[in-house]
Amino acid sequence: MAGIQAASIYHHYPNKQALLIEIMETYMVRLNASLEHVLKEYDDPLQRLHEAIANHIRMHTTYKEEFFIIDTEMRALEDEHKAQIISLRDKYEALLQELLQDGMERGVFRQCDVKVASYAIIAMCTEVATWFRPDGRLSVQQVITSYRQFIAEGLLTTSGITHMPDERAHLL
Repeated sequence: MAGIQAASIYHHYPNKQALLIEIMETYMVRLNASLEHVLKEYDDPLQRLHEAIANHIRMHTTYKEEFFIIDTEMRALEDEHKAQIISLRDKYEALLQELLQDGMERGVFRQCDVKVASYAIIAMCTEVATWFRPDGRLSVQQVITSYRQFIAEGLLTTSGITHMPDERAHLL
């Protein structure tokens, strides 16, 4: 690890809760700041989406352990701290939803449920960290390129994408 004994951690943090909060807050703030940067830096909705996907995957593969803690240890937070971290998560979701809504309003993305689309994108990109291996068959950039294609082609309004028939027709 960092070459320190577990007990010496408490010299810097009063308890496990404080350490957990520090990890969660630090990396959620970084994730939010990087998505805010994407929204300010780029105007084109598709470019924004591509950069948001790349950013999410890079953050989750670079800081794999930290984001694993964020994704799995929310239940361990005390109530007042849980609300703080949830508000950071909600902010990230809102930023991504803003990106998607803007793309729909500008006619670049097809109309869809923005909330569901944002959750799907977040889940897809977050999950990369569970299976990605730096010494594996694909580089991070190759994974990003694949995910950009999977996600963007599901959102684009361009013709040539055949639409699935209504599910209810299969139930009759």
